[in-house]
Amino acid sequence: MLDISLNDFLKMRDVRFVNIPDEKFKSRHIKGISIDSRMLEPDQVYWAIKGERYDGHDFVSEAQSKGALCSIISEKYFSNFADLELPLIVVPDTLLSLQQLAHIQRLKYDIPVIALTGSNGKTTTKEMIAAILQTRKNVHKTKGNHNNQIGCPLTMLMLTEIHEAAVLELGTNQFGEIEVLSQMVEPSHALITLIGDTHLELLGSREGVAKEKFKLFDNLSDGSTVYKNLDDPIIAGYDRDTLKYITYSFKKDADVKGAYGPIDENGCGQLRVNDSFNIQLKVPGIHNVRNALAAVTVALDMGFGPKEISAALENYIGFEKRMQIIKWKEITIVNDAYNANPASMKLAIDTVLKIKHTGKVILALGDMNELGEKSAEMHKDLLKYAMDSGADLIFSLGDKINSARKSFSAGQIDKIKKCKSLNDLAAKLAETVHNGDILLLKGSRSMQMEKVMAYLP
Repeated sequence: MLDISLNDFLKMRDVRFVNIPDEKFKSRHIKGISIDSRMLEPDQVYWAIKGERYDGHDFVSEAQSKGALCSIISEKYFSNFADLELPLIVVPDTLLSLQQLAHIQRLKYDIPVIALTGSNGKTTTKEMIAAILQTRKNVHKTKGNHNNQIGCPLTMLMLTEIHEAAVLELGTNQFGEIEVLSQMVEPSHALITLIGDTHLELLGSREGVAKEKFKLFDNLSDGSTVYKNLDDPIIAGYDRDTLKYITYSFKKDADVKGAYGPIDENGCGQLRVNDSFNIQLKVPGIHNVRNALAAVTVALDMGFGPKEISAALENYIGFEKRMQIIKWKEITIVNDAYNANPASMKLAIDTVLKIKHTGKVILALGDMNELGEKSAEMHKDLLKYAMDSGADLIFSLGDKINSARKSFSAGQIDKIKKCKSLNDLAAKLAETVHNGDILLLKGSRSMQMEKVMAYLP
């Protein structure tokens, strides 16, 4: 049951009720909200959203047959449903109204709301922050990839009076999205992990990425807290004198100073904080030590002590498709196939080379998407980095990376094995990998590199 009644909908702009029975009906708390008629449960509210492939308004009748409490529809579609007996809430734009209601829900609670974005590490950093805060608080957090203009408001609408803090991930791939999301969630605390070459197709350049990400800071209320990564020169240069800054860094003097400790045989790093306590991580990757420092900075500011923080992060084990270690026979597979950009690709390569192995290091690399006009250059640079890294074999899958492969000389290209499909990649891997080898699977989400494991014998 959500902490929302139909009366809350009346706070949205230009809303009207049709076929709503009575005041008692309006005041009851709703069971839930669904934007997918296939997943709708009886007595839930069906919210008709127009998406890229489907228009939710085409399924309002289906929602009625499944026992929807009511449906939210756009005004321009109302004539299509005027004869329905189903209770309707009619609004100018269903997506904007979903975001309005989410903001209304946010304003009910005076709790810390930590919002974060960034080109890399935002999901892991969010999970690490939540893992620490959950040791003492009831924490609401973004689940899965619900970080966009639909998923984020749906997350906010699940906020209730039992929650004592919220940790929210804001995603973007085009200008304007972070502004919409940050105004909707109205965070009290904010963090940008780093600025990198992601979503360049629509954001154009790293400067464009920074402009979009900084909307999170720009839209904060005066007196809000920013956790500033001084090791990213673009973030370090952000300044707005009405905000409170808490800094963290591995390289510079900061409020929270980190140092890299040794890497264990599984590629998991150790973080030393303020030269006073150590945290041995269970997730591989030097970049996860950096993510941990950001999470520690938030937790220290929230009043958590070294023992609480260390215990929480030392028990954090990550999640599927993000530096996930899988044992197949006597071979170690590093499944980091959730997404990819130039920086995360290189970090993943660096990580697998540090993991203890007795055989070969094999890289299975897929296309990186949304890199814009620099895509070809970035794929060539990635392959050169992979070849110079010391890896023994490289397998390439996808039009972009296979096109980049052609730019290398005959002697170099022999080290990069072209694959036509996941099945082809699996067949080549099955012939190549042996006990003691370590294999990295990495590519953009659309490449679904993890599926290669289903083809392995």
